[in-house]
Amino acid sequence: MAAPSNAFWDHEGHFHTNALHWEGFPRLLWESLSLFHYTEPPQYDGVEYREEGVPRCRVKMTIPQHPFRSQWHSIEVEVVGYRLVDTIETAALEAIKLFCNQHPTEVAAYPIGLFPAIDSGNSEWNFRTEHLGHMLGELAEETVRSITRFMDVQYHYQILLLHSMGQLTSVAQSHYRNVDRQVTQIVELQALVTQKDEIIAARDETILHREDQINESNHIITQRDTVIEFLQAQIHDLILEADDAQAHLEELQQQPILPAAPVMPEEEEDPEEIEGVSEIDSEHEDPVLSPYHSSSSSQSSVGNFDDF
Repeated sequence: MAAPSNAFWDHEGHFHTNALHWEGFPRLLWESLSLFHYTEPPQYDGVEYREEGVPRCRVKMTIPQHPFRSQWHSIEVEVVGYRLVDTIETAALEAIKLFCNQHPTEVAAYPIGLFPAIDSGNSEWNFRTEHLGHMLGELAEETVRSITRFMDVQYHYQILLLHSMGQLTSVAQSHYRNVDRQVTQIVELQALVTQKDEIIAARDETILHREDQINESNHIITQRDTVIEFLQAQIHDLILEADDAQAHLEELQQQPILPAAPVMPEEEEDPEEIEGVSEIDSEHEDPVLSPYHSSSSSQSSVGNFDDF
């Protein structure tokens, strides 16, 4: 459906309209202003945006300066709402209240003078409602018609508000579900972090235990290195001693071999056999052998012993 000629979007995304293409507070406001000889209807400037994930809109409207009453200054209204339609309605209703408050005497003779809504502390409104006789007679039908229209518009406005509140409630519930899900995720993450912390603490304890073992092993290695160094020193000393011994052996091997000394004859002992022979000879009175006796004669004489 094509947009009406009195509504358009500018290049900055703002919606401009006089809101006279539907029955509502903007039309009632303009019809009331027309009674006071205004020539231009109020203009509404609306823009939609999002605030913290929630759709919002801002509407600015202006009742222009009266064309020939210099004391009737322009009225500017700015309203923040949820949707453009209901926010424009709210801006028009706020403008009606401001206009009636600024010109209470002039509006007293017209149905718009019944606005704003009842307030027991407002003496001006009480005066207008208690003295409605001048509004009867020729204006009775128009008064009833206007009041009926205002009531109908108020009803439609309440429907718009109810619809907006329903949408706002849905958005709030959606945000609540998102927040609840995020809270659940946060709790799960906290439990996971706690579990990770426990694992890290266990690993830290294991690392400390391993470090103690490493320190102990390093101490043992240091002790063994000390023993190895000591043994290496001893081996070095033994190698030096072995080298000295080898050198000494080589020196001994290089010396000349001296001739063997002559063997001295051993002293003769008187054998018992000779003693025995001498005894025999002494018994048989063997003649004394002459030094000049030959070996053969001695052997024959010895052989003669068989005769005995």
